[in-house]
Amino acid sequence: MPNDPFRTHCRLLRAAALVVFTVLLLLVAAGAIGAPWLFQGGGTSGPGTRRLLMLVLALPAFGYLWALWAAQQALGDLAAGRLFHATVARAMRRMGAGVLAGALLSVFAVTNLGRWISGGTGSYAYFDLSGIVLGVVGAALILLAQLVDQARALQDELDAIV
Repeated sequence: MPNDPFRTHCRLLRAAALVVFTVLLLLVAAGAIGAPWLFQGGGTSGPGTRRLLMLVLALPAFGYLWALWAAQQALGDLAAGRLFHATVARAMRRMGAGVLAGALLSVFAVTNLGRWISGGTGSYAYFDLSGIVLGVVGAALILLAQLVDQARALQDELDAIV
């Protein structure tokens, strides 16, 4: 069976992705809900402001975690032998949406909401290059998923002719 090594690799990578997802989710949740040891230091802002800032900083992580979850789902579908085109298109669309959402939140929400919450000053035109690049990659994944869908539709049409 030619698919056995591929399916085995998909299962192994899915398990690794699930471990990474779980660890990252726990770390993000600990930071977002404000693990007690994070807020014991002094500083000019109160614990409520620091907790709110931690929540804002965690926002992009939820988009990235969604993308990671979509990747492990796709690996599971491929390991189970589900339809390749449909699985790849769905995975690309979901991963693209997650990466795009995380990047948009990182570039716009974290920078500006963080500054607003903390009462900080500074340039409102500062943007993170990695966030912008991830946003473009996320949008490209969504568009590529449409291309895969169109290719699948064309293949179905050609199969119907033959």
